Amino acid sequence: MKLVSALDVGTSKVVALVGEVDTYGDLHIIGMGEAPARGIDRGHVTRLDLAVTSVLRAVKEAQEIAGVKLSNLVLGISGASIKSQNERDTMSISSQPVEIDYSHIERLIDRAVMRSREEGYQVLSAIPRKFVLDEQEGIIDPVGLLGSKISAEVHVVKVGASLLKNVEKMVLNAGMEIWKKFLSPLASAEAVLTPEEKEEGALLIDMGAGLTAFVVFSEGATLVTGCVPMGGLNITKDIAHFMKINSEQAEKIKVENGYALAEEVNESERIKIRPRGEEKEVTVSRKQLAEVIQIRLEEIMERLTGLLNSQGVDLNTLHAGIVLTGGSAKLAGIKDFLERYFDLPVRIGYPTGVIGLREKVQDPAYATAVGLVRLASKSLSLDRRSPNLLQEKKVESSVNLSLILSKLKSFLKDIM
Repeated sequence: MKLVSALDVGTSKVVALVGEVDTYGDLHIIGMGEAPARGIDRGHVTRLDLAVTSVLRAVKEAQEIAGVKLSNLVLGISGASIKSQNERDTMSISSQPVEIDYSHIERLIDRAVMRSREEGYQVLSAIPRKFVLDEQEGIIDPVGLLGSKISAEVHVVKVGASLLKNVEKMVLNAGMEIWKKFLSPLASAEAVLTPEEKEEGALLIDMGAGLTAFVVFSEGATLVTGCVPMGGLNITKDIAHFMKINSEQAEKIKVENGYALAEEVNESERIKIRPRGEEKEVTVSRKQLAEVIQIRLEEIMERLTGLLNSQGVDLNTLHAGIVLTGGSAKLAGIKDFLERYFDLPVRIGYPTGVIGLREKVQDPAYATAVGLVRLASKSLSLDRRSPNLLQEKKVESSVNLSLILSKLKSFLKDIM
C-alpha cells in the first residue's frame, strides 16, 4: 500500500485528500479534510497567517480520518495569471535512423520551455501534444521508434511567479513538503473527462467560487489552458447588491432558489428575503433573481470565449462538447444555459476513478482534489528519481533508463 495526499486551495474552501493505492493499482480515498479559505483569493495568498491556519485545519481533519501523519503532498495551482502557449520545434538527431529515447523528447521540451520564458512568470507544466518523426505525422509516442529527425508541439503553461512562491510558502509554513505541483484545471480534467472526450475534442470548464478555469482538449491532448478571474462568488455578490442583503443570505438564496436561465422561471414565483435595515421579510421576484444570475454568467462566458478566440479555438471542432465541473456546476439550470450559450452538448462532470468516501467526493466541487490524488497515484508508477513531464526533468545515472521509458509511455498516454 502506498499513500498519496493532495491539497486543493480555493477561494471558498481548502480541501485535503489522502489516498491509498493498493496492490492492484486501485485508489482508495481514506481521508478528507475541509476548511473555509481565509487569507486566500483567486489563487493568491492575501494574508499568510490566515491561509496557513486554513491549510492546517484541512490537513489535520484529513489526517485524523485517515489515521496517518502526512509529511508531503501534491499541490494544485490556479490563478488569474495562468496563460498557455504551444511551442513547435524540430531537431535533427542523426543522418541515419536511430532509436528515439526520452533524452530526445526532453531536449525538445527544454527548448520549448526556454522559448516560452517570460519575466514575472514561471513555467508550471510542459506537455508534448504530438510528434512528427521523419515527416510522418500522427506519432503519439515516439519512444522506441526509429528516426533521424523529430518534431514536437509542446503545450506550455505559465503562472505568475509571485503567486506560485507565496502558495508554496503557505504550504511550507504549515509544516508540509510539496512533492509535486499540478495545474488545478488539468487535475479536474483528470477526474471528470474520459479518454474519448479528450480525443473527440472537449472544453472543460471548472467554475469555482473565485475563478473559472478552462482546458481545451483536441486529438487527445491539451490545446489551450486559461482562467477567467470570476466565479460563483461574483454571482453571490451581485445578488447581495441587487437585493440589499448580506452575502450569507445571498449565497443561501442562490443555492436554494437560483436559476441560470431567466426565461425558464415563471413570472409569478416569489421568494422571501430580509433586506438590510428591515425588520420584516419581503418578497421579490424569482425571475429577477435569475436575471441577475444570468447576466453575470453571460459576462463570465463572454470573457472565456474571448480567450478561446484569441487562441484560435474553433468550438465547432469540439465534438464531445463541454464538461462543467467545480462548485458552481451545481447551480440549477446552468447546464441548459451553457447549451444555449455555446450551442454545444453539455454535461456536469462528477469525479470518478476512486474508491472510498464516494458519497462525499463524488461531487463537482471536489473534482480538483480528486484529480490531484489521481495524478499523484499515477506519478507513483514512475520512479521518484525519474523524469516527470509535469515537473523537473532530471535523470540520475543510477536509474534504469529502459524501465523509466516503459513507465513514461503509460504516463504520457494517460495525461495527454
